[in-house]
Amino acid sequence: MMKVYCAIDLGGTKMNIGIMTKNGEVLEHIKIPTFVEKGPKQAIKRMKNTIYELLEKLGLKEESLKGIGIGSPGPLDSEKGIIIKSANLKGWENVEIVKSLAEDFENIPIKLENDGNAAALGEYLFGFGKGSKNFVYITVSTGVGGGAIIDGKLQKGGNSNAFEVGHTIISLNGPKCNCGNYGCLEAYASGTAIGRIAREKLSEGRESLISKIAGEDCVKAEHVFEAAKEGDALAIEIVENEGYYLGIGIYNIIALYNPEKISIGGGVSNGLELFYDKMIETINSMSLKPNIEICNIKKAHRDDCGLVGAGALVFYK
Repeated sequence: MMKVYCAIDLGGTKMNIGIMTKNGEVLEHIKIPTFVEKGPKQAIKRMKNTIYELLEKLGLKEESLKGIGIGSPGPLDSEKGIIIKSANLKGWENVEIVKSLAEDFENIPIKLENDGNAAALGEYLFGFGKGSKNFVYITVSTGVGGGAIIDGKLQKGGNSNAFEVGHTIISLNGPKCNCGNYGCLEAYASGTAIGRIAREKLSEGRESLISKIAGEDCVKAEHVFEAAKEGDALAIEIVENEGYYLGIGIYNIIALYNPEKISIGGGVSNGLELFYDKMIETINSMSLKPNIEICNIKKAHRDDCGLVGAGALVFYK
């Protein structure tokens, strides 16, 4: 009988639910809306229905399912299987997601983990991190997050909320972050920050292709990247800024963890070639030479590392 694992990558907008093998092969997956505003009960019910749908689609019986792993925005209590509260899941408080899924899937191991940690695990086992002992994954998107595997062990922290790299403070006089603090890395180097900085510069009267590319849409990071590729001066300035601040964040990670490999994922990584040189220049100018010499930094190899990492939670030791 074929052994498979269910992976659930839970997000504020959508859920990606898949069936995978132990070697990281996703046999089938379905993305469905989360409908956060309608509450957790409906979302969990649709999770269950989607799992059954996937098994049926693959011609597999429930007995083939050897575990369910969930990557979720935090904070959460992974040991008790509870989503405590999350800015991305507004209105969801103390949701006993593992207990709720266990009502249908009895005697099947179910694991809950912070989505950044799950993605780090996926990229470590099945992506760029494969073969290393000390690995860090950074996701740069709406926010900045990720996870770390040190000496082959996922660094979860006291309650699975370790490695909140986006909320490390790089300037006390910096812009206000969504977390309420000032000068967080996320407030400088996220996709959200790139869009905000571009809008601020444009409102000051700076001329740029960014406005033309965005049109009637709100200016976002992808508009800035497109303009930078066209040689737009303001866009290039903003992109260089991204490389500089992300470089500071990565320097701090290298100083703390001394990893052999770092991979960068998330939507902003699609523009990595535009700010990679500035990022590396910044890291090299700050880091201890022995540390940077053994550290390889690249774009994440798995776009679905959050999904496969969630599934791997069940069998990863």
